[in-house]
Amino acid sequence: MQYTIPEINNNVAKIQFSDGTYSFIELKTDMTEAELDEIAYMIAPPHLKTGSGTPSFLTAGATRTGTAITDIEPDPLPTWLQNRIDAYGTTESQLEYITENGLEAWQAHVAQIKADNPKE
Repeated sequence: MQYTIPEINNNVAKIQFSDGTYSFIELKTDMTEAELDEIAYMIAPPHLKTGSGTPSFLTAGATRTGTAITDIEPDPLPTWLQNRIDAYGTTESQLEYITENGLEAWQAHVAQIKADNPKE
């Protein structure tokens, strides 16, 4: 899918697609070409995209009900990482440890936590 950028004003690029439709993308100084292309692809009209086809559950004329997905569970963290997070404690407890024991003591504490819970 190709697009052109006919104008850029105030860090906003006008993206024009081959069918004449257009949209706008807010630019950032650290944006990469790949990021720009991905955003353009995401906002392109569906008929300009080439995809892998229609899902097997969908047919023309089907009536469906839109709903939010609410039961997606994130992948669990690796055990070693969860153990480290638990051992570090809250941000507040970490700051309290540093305040009461000093930065060098905290660094030694973190080193011990990492030694006790190595990456797998």
